Amino acid sequence: MAQVKRLAYIQIETEDVEAWTAFAREVLACEVAAGSGGREAWLRVDDRPWRIHLSTGPRNDIVALGLEADCIEDVEAIHARLAAAGHAVRTGGTEECAARCVQALRHFVDPAGLAVELSCGSLMRPQTPFHAPVAHGGFVTEQQGLGHVMLVAENVTETQRFYCDLLGFTVSDYVSTQDYGGRQGNFVFMRCNSRHHSVAIGYLPIGRRLGHLMLQVHEFDDVGRALDRVRRYGAPQTRALGRHINDHMFSFYVQSPSGAQIEYGWGGLEVEEDDNEVRTYDVTSAWGHQHLKV
Repeated sequence: MAQVKRLAYIQIETEDVEAWTAFAREVLACEVAAGSGGREAWLRVDDRPWRIHLSTGPRNDIVALGLEADCIEDVEAIHARLAAAGHAVRTGGTEECAARCVQALRHFVDPAGLAVELSCGSLMRPQTPFHAPVAHGGFVTEQQGLGHVMLVAENVTETQRFYCDLLGFTVSDYVSTQDYGGRQGNFVFMRCNSRHHSVAIGYLPIGRRLGHLMLQVHEFDDVGRALDRVRRYGAPQTRALGRHINDHMFSFYVQSPSGAQIEYGWGGLEVEEDDNEVRTYDVTSAWGHQHLKV
């Protein structure tokens, strides 16, 4: 079955693009792409032209989730499947494709109301390698995509079925805990490649759709160096160092200028293709990851 194969990019709307850009450069070690400034910015983490698009607006939240298929045939098959299920799908025009640096683009909305973009044929620029603004070993992307997102939805089951039945995601596991920072938390984790999950969905009363974006680094020490930068920069750390129980990610969380959380991690689990056992856990972390007061 034609399916989504990776998280390609996200667009975040923020009231302060300049502050977000400085945070991304100085704390996260993202490269700010040429042409950024004023009301928009584009952030690089690998050899693609950009992976995170920052636009000016009041929402301080994700406004577009960019997913990627391997080829135009898969994009067209997913388009047909969505349309047959009653979902409106719009084909992106030439200018929209150029803005997203892709060959083909489709627009639709998931059951939680989030704008989703499906593309293929992304532009690659190995002749202009990613250049981190600080000493850094780079980010884990390529066939695993940008990283992962945790999305907030009230209709979790309906949204999960949409991503699995129509877009081809597979459930990796569930977490149902009575103490997620003092709240009950129920989450479903879904994969579309070897990364344990590219999309997680749950409900939290936080007033935004983006719970967090995870960026994974190649080198263990880059997690520690990033934590040092968080403290020097004065960015609010929101969860302590820890290791997640399901994807084994060694990470911490920091709050971005728009309020969205960034998980910065190393060592994420890669799921074998024939591992189809779905598990349930009652804690999010094997150790650490305590919620910190901001």
